[in-house]
Amino acid sequence: MSASQVQDDRDSIAKDRVESVASPAPLEGARIEETIYDAKLKEAIDNTKLDPFSRRAISLYFICMVGFLNAVSSGFDGSLMGGINAMPQYLDFFGYKEVGASTGIIFLIYVAGNCAGAFFAGPASERFGRRAGMFIGGTIVLLGSAIVTAAQNRAMFLGGRFTLGFGIAISTTAAPTWVTELAPAHWRGRLGAMYNSCFFIGSIPATGVMVGTETMNSTWAWRLPLILQVVPPAIVMSCVWLCPESPRWLVSRGKVDEARAVMIKYHSNDGQTNPLIELQLHEFQEMIEVRKMEPVWDYSSLVETANARWRLLALALMCLNGQLAGNGLITYFLPTVFKNAGVTSTHTQLVYNFVNNILSAFGAFSGALVTDRLNRRPRLYIGSFVLACLLSIVAALSSKYGEPGNTNTNGANATITFIFLFGIIYAFTYTPLQALYCAEVMSQKMRSKGMAVHILISNAAGFINTFANSVGLERWGYKYYFVFVVWNVCASVLWFFFCVETRGRTLEELDEVFSQPWPAMASARKRRVVIKEEGDREVVQVLDDKASSA
Repeated sequence: MSASQVQDDRDSIAKDRVESVASPAPLEGARIEETIYDAKLKEAIDNTKLDPFSRRAISLYFICMVGFLNAVSSGFDGSLMGGINAMPQYLDFFGYKEVGASTGIIFLIYVAGNCAGAFFAGPASERFGRRAGMFIGGTIVLLGSAIVTAAQNRAMFLGGRFTLGFGIAISTTAAPTWVTELAPAHWRGRLGAMYNSCFFIGSIPATGVMVGTETMNSTWAWRLPLILQVVPPAIVMSCVWLCPESPRWLVSRGKVDEARAVMIKYHSNDGQTNPLIELQLHEFQEMIEVRKMEPVWDYSSLVETANARWRLLALALMCLNGQLAGNGLITYFLPTVFKNAGVTSTHTQLVYNFVNNILSAFGAFSGALVTDRLNRRPRLYIGSFVLACLLSIVAALSSKYGEPGNTNTNGANATITFIFLFGIIYAFTYTPLQALYCAEVMSQKMRSKGMAVHILISNAAGFINTFANSVGLERWGYKYYFVFVVWNVCASVLWFFFCVETRGRTLEELDEVFSQPWPAMASARKRRVVIKEEGDREVVQVLDDKASSA
């Protein structure tokens, strides 16, 4: 968006009833109506109130649930192996140890599948549509589930894990993009944040099922949880073609009338177009005209300009910091972490694993509900620092109360409490934003491929969460936690100086921000609407505040 267009946006806020005044200081005697980030979006939203309990809104919620189920599928599968890896029935059948290089390979092969799938995820979603991406990914996940459930040897199990990772990469690239692009501007932050939080709707039943199956004296102790992971993708595949396609994708294919029909149906109360719908359609068309669609296999748009490189940096920060905050210890090796805290019973470890997922879900959904109210930047740099503090405490307590033969129950309980707190704070800080923030910082031209790179970078970082964590825990135990303490401190600093604030801006308006010399500071600059009554009219002034730390 050019500077002249931004000025036009500001001048148009008052329309016919208000005169726009350009002066360097607030009008004398004026009142500050509100601090906002995008004046034109604010006006359009104010003039287009949506009823969150209308039939149309409720229909949209159910439609978005189809997308959420892809996160449920990821959460179910992502939480299974941590618990299964603690089961003697599984370890004895394949001849694995709970930690070590051979166990790390089981986790690593899933990451390899994710990385391979990421290269196909963007093109599939861009060429065939977001719905097709979810359907293709779900089909591959079903195949992978069948292979791991029926596995008779290590090679077959590894092949199934690779297939699962490949399919999950495709479906979890298409789904958050679809949800973000389908949601009205009023609720985009909350619905987008809810997507990744649904990870725990999958992880809770996954860990709960294992508490029950762990008592089985056969391979069904681990096969039954594995076969149940077919449920979420099966529902997605049966429902996705009944849902509307992303309006942005439709516009990119020249189907403007079809996109308008989708938005009228789900972005209005009365089935009529409104200023917000027309504003967004105009922005879609303008952005697509300026940025002509490129070949689906060409990823050069992610690095060809300073604007694009800043966007890629923002995405990389979320991918790396979100994966290396220590959450890999919780997701994949929590039973081992509990063992380091002095909990030696497999059944008790699995119960605590289940409880941790419930508490983390509370943190994730709480974070999702306040996504439209809390700025991303302070949430991320403060949250990262708190995570460093909590993990330091866990390491210190584990060193004192986690040794074999420790009889101090209070000390062990304190360690477990801080492990739970770490999970809650991580889920509040990162889980709602991991997919949402990455989708927000990508332009229309970059979004599908950017989300594929999001999967690729996340899984490259996931190498540490899988193979390296397994080896590190085996060799150094609780001392290995300090690697992530240091990382979280560094992450806090990086977020403070490089995080681009996205709350309150349209996805398209961010193009202006990323074109600035230092987007992180430009994004913190707020616009204030100042209003003064003069007789029977109001004079509106839109001011730029200086960049703030928030």
